Amino acid sequence: MIVIPMSRGHLSGHFTKAQQLAFFSAEGQLLQLVDNPALGGNCAAKSAMLNLIQQQGAQIVLVNQIGERMLGKLLDAGISVCRPRQRNGSLQQLLDDARNTHLRLLDTSTARPSLQHQSKGGCGESCGCSGSGGCHHHATTTAQSTLCQPQHSCNDDVHFSGFRLQK
Repeated sequence: MIVIPMSRGHLSGHFTKAQQLAFFSAEGQLLQLVDNPALGGNCAAKSAMLNLIQQQGAQIVLVNQIGERMLGKLLDAGISVCRPRQRNGSLQQLLDDARNTHLRLLDTSTARPSLQHQSKGGCGESCGCSGSGGCHHHATTTAQSTLCQPQHSCNDDVHFSGFRLQK
């Protein structure tokens, strides 16, 4: 199953700020369109979004922009994350890009820093999750991006768990 976060009929600019989540079969058929539970913006709302994606059996999620914490949680859940070549491409182009393993995000260094979470002091009462809902502190990764591009040849010595690099 492929998930596309949608706003105004297009791939959303930011994953957790999408208006809706569109769930597609591997063949590209729309199965379900659901209002995004993360629009509340706090940790619990974002956890509800992640839980919904997992419960629906998603295997691939498309993103334009995504925070490092949410990307890490999706990868830890065994869900592949893909950044398509064109945000405003047609639905067919987006679904084709979802199947392209060269466009997969492989670690959190390919995502945006979770500045809002850091500015609130991390998890706890100020972040709205009270330490529940999957909020955990992770060191910010400063490694080079490991996004496989078509011009990049992946080293045979790299081992993958889903599509996340194992160190």
